[in-house]
Amino acid sequence: MVRAFPKNVKYWIKPNIENRIKSGEIKAYFQTVVQEIRPHDVVLQTPHGEVIVKNDFVFAMTGYRPDFEFMAEHGIHLDPATSKPITDPKTLESERNGVYLAGVIVAGTHTNEIFIENGRFHGKVIADAIAGSLNPSSDNN
Repeated sequence: MVRAFPKNVKYWIKPNIENRIKSGEIKAYFQTVVQEIRPHDVVLQTPHGEVIVKNDFVFAMTGYRPDFEFMAEHGIHLDPATSKPITDPKTLESERNGVYLAGVIVAGTHTNEIFIENGRFHGKVIADAIAGSLNPSSDNN
């Protein structure tokens, strides 16, 4: 049985991972801590005790967590429920004048809301906003 993945796992990869775990193609160790990475194996501390997994290489893929503390230190406030930074949705400018945010960071802890498909437009939104602020008489929207 595959344990539930967090809600912020990208929707397009989740079924693939779950199916590979279920079929036995991938061995999953939930609630596990890597104790040691050695040249030919990895020592894991699982809920059932220590497990040693032989390996040829290790990818340290720790996930993504926005640096909320950095934003707070720079006067960018976050929504208490979602950790989304407060931005103008039309320009993506934060409460801090001249500081714009783009990409998954604007989703706070709801990282499954921003993808390449919709985040790629943030640059144009920001560029248009900056161009408009430099030349207020032009209509860049």
